[in-house]
Parts: sequence; C-alpha cells; structure tokens
Amino acid sequence: MKRIVLALAVAGFASLSVLSMSAQATETDFAMVDTDTDGMVSLEEVTAAGWDWSEEQFDEADADGDGALNSEEFAAATAG
Repeated sequence: MKRIVLALAVAGFASLSVLSMSAQATETDFAMVDTDTDGMVSLEEVTAAGWDWSEEQFDEADADGDGALNSEEFAAATAG
C-alpha cells in the first residue's frame, strides 16, 4: 500500500512539473514574440516570429477585440 501511495505521489509531482514547464515555455514564447515589449502581440509580431496565422485566425485569438493579443490570449491560441 505504501508503494502505491508513493507511486501516486511521484506521478502527481511529475505532472505538476510538466504543467509548470509548459506555462514557462508559453511565457518565454510570448516574450520572444513581443519584440517591442509593450505586453501585447500584434499580427505583425506573430508573423515576424514565424507563426503562420491568417488575419482571421489572429482575430479569433483576440478575445477582447482590441487588435492585439495579451499573454493569456496568446497562451490560449498556442496551447497544443
């Protein structure tokens, strides 16, 4: 029984580590794309970073409709 509990605990911590790494990768991606460091990502910045998004795809990702993606919108749009 102790081995089962230990195995579950290890698996749980491993999952948290992967989720944390995923969040860090998204933050890093956002920071790399946000070349003017204004905290928002434009379609031009996304395209320059090599993402192949149409204007329609960008507009769909822009949940608040302000013409740019904040870090949360970018994370949602790039979540795999």
